[in-house]
Amino acid sequence: MIGIDDLQVRFNTEKGVVHAVRGVTIDVAAGEFYTLLGPSGCGKTTTLRCLAGLERPTGGRITVGNAVVHDSGLGVSVPTHKRDIGMVFQSYAIWPHLTVFENVAFPLREKRPKIDEAVIRDRVANALELVQLSGYESRPAPFLSGGQQQRLALARAIVREASVVLFDEPLSNLDAKLRAETRLELRKLVKRLGMTALYVTHDQTEALTMADRVAVMRDGEIVQEASPVEIYMRPNSRFVASFIGQCNFAGGTVRRAVNGSGVGQLETEWGPMQYSVATEAEAGEDVTVAVRPENVRLIGPGADGLPEGEIVEKMFLGDCVECRVSVGTAHIFARVHPSQAVEVGQRIGVDIRPEDVALLSA
Repeated sequence: MIGIDDLQVRFNTEKGVVHAVRGVTIDVAAGEFYTLLGPSGCGKTTTLRCLAGLERPTGGRITVGNAVVHDSGLGVSVPTHKRDIGMVFQSYAIWPHLTVFENVAFPLREKRPKIDEAVIRDRVANALELVQLSGYESRPAPFLSGGQQQRLALARAIVREASVVLFDEPLSNLDAKLRAETRLELRKLVKRLGMTALYVTHDQTEALTMADRVAVMRDGEIVQEASPVEIYMRPNSRFVASFIGQCNFAGGTVRRAVNGSGVGQLETEWGPMQYSVATEAEAGEDVTVAVRPENVRLIGPGADGLPEGEIVEKMFLGDCVECRVSVGTAHIFARVHPSQAVEVGQRIGVDIRPEDVALLSA
């Protein structure tokens, strides 16, 4: 439904040419919820704006459905209003002088040939019902709460009945509790309507909870594209591992590779460890070991073969207690249930299962 091939974007600035997007290629299936995730300045919003027709690419090809909307080689560039897309902006872009009804009806009134007023009323009513704003038709848009304005912006995108909807960090202006509630509602609504969504965010939680597939961007390039589970559990670089949640890193050396044996052996800053996920790393190769804090179990000292350490710091986070443990020649963070008795200065065994160890290039 969305195809982007070798997208290139360069900007001329006072300091010279900035290569903002470098050969981005993505293919989003019909009905898929696809997320571009990355830090500020990585090129994710520029990519989305090129898809929307709000930015002119320097090179590349973009298709929406079966229609080519941009092709630098052929000199094709379809205007934004002729592309089969809806868009929800970070600022919502609500018309403050219009009512809720008129905000949603606006894109229909701009269509040519002109749409019958009765059809407009029906389509607006259906869109408002989907986002649970029925009964608010006559209310001035500025009198809505932040969450209601976000849903109003979504209704305006829905009413166009476009096959593709683009989201540019639409939840960033909401408070934490409302953001958590709205992201689940938004995903369910998009899925129920069968829309194809391309969602831009810098929030890892939004990406992991909402997306069918995540593309992590850095410096104008996609550095890893996979399902949320694979991105989190099997990052392909230290950048991805550290950007998607908290992660422990340690230098290590492969003593025995997996190579079909089931379990490999490592010597690390934390002590000897095992790993079970096959990689291209061979015996004698230096690697970086990555382990999520929630996969570090703290148990009584003395267990055979387990590294031991000392708890040097602990912090209560509500749903867990985060501990910093001095082990080997380094430190490791662990998250344990609040009911587990842990104290600063306590000697503790550190248990990490082989399947929870990821190996990255050193």
